[in-house]
Amino acid sequence: MEALSERKTQKVLVVDDDLEWREFLRACLDDLGYTTLEASNGEEALDCIARDSPAVMLLDIRMPGMSGEEVLRNLPEDPPRIVLLTAATAEEAGSALRTGPHYYLPKGATREELALLLDSLAE
Repeated sequence: MEALSERKTQKVLVVDDDLEWREFLRACLDDLGYTTLEASNGEEALDCIARDSPAVMLLDIRMPGMSGEEVLRNLPEDPPRIVLLTAATAEEAGSALRTGPHYYLPKGATREELALLLDSLAE
């Protein structure tokens, strides 16, 4: 398992229009030792990816303006690993999951489930 000091260098971008959910995820990620970045919409997410090069993006599918699926269609050539962390069901997220090697975690997932998934994505 990755050492905590190694995690601190790994940036995780949280993209969700729900401020309370982003704050919850930030607290979990900070506690797990990750550097957390936040975006409240798709445009901010793409700007953050270009500027900060996160290793992983936790992406909501349902957002006003640019949806998560639109973000996926506009990713740069070397994108972060994508985890669809959304209230959308796996069936609803199916078309987004088929656009690349993405992962799915429902919004009801526990901190431990998030930690396991992120550990599995470590390079």
